[in-house]
Amino acid sequence: MIGLLLIMAIVCSSALSFVNYKTAPIIQKNREITQMRRVLEVFGIPYDINNSDGIIAQYKQHIEEHEVQDIHLFYEKESDATAVSLSGGGFQGLISLIVALDGDTISGFKIVSQKETPGLGARITEESFQNSFIGKLVSEGISMIKLGEAGTEEFNAITGATETSRALERILNKGFKRYFQVVKSKEDK
Repeated sequence: MIGLLLIMAIVCSSALSFVNYKTAPIIQKNREITQMRRVLEVFGIPYDINNSDGIIAQYKQHIEEHEVQDIHLFYEKESDATAVSLSGGGFQGLISLIVALDGDTISGFKIVSQKETPGLGARITEESFQNSFIGKLVSEGISMIKLGEAGTEEFNAITGATETSRALERILNKGFKRYFQVVKSKEDK
């Protein structure tokens, strides 16, 4: 009986290892395409969602990537617009996002990945929430508010997801502070 269980465990774990080995490159490519899609979206560049090769081609044609002191930047080649990749701990796990900036104003905002509570914190992926950041001034930071109309340097927290909203505020402020210290000060020289 123990021998049979041992054989079954070895067969099952081997099968899972094989499946993981075969699917890992596909999963990685899909993550990269998702990131490319989000970058194209923050710059307003159209693409065919059903054509992975077309997404890659559009990305290579329009986007240039740079790394400046551990800050991952994206430049739209035609307009020279800038986007920055930001990430940090959320309430449930890592939140990754891409933010396009026009000077000190957000011109595009997309969540790339998150592991927040479905129906609550995961609402950060809703188009209306992401669009609410466009036009916000961020050089002095951005604040979360729970009630009322958000000002030019504020955003409305998601009802029932205050911790996710606070985490997003921390991610944005830490990322923008570093961006303006490192990248913008270098560009101004």
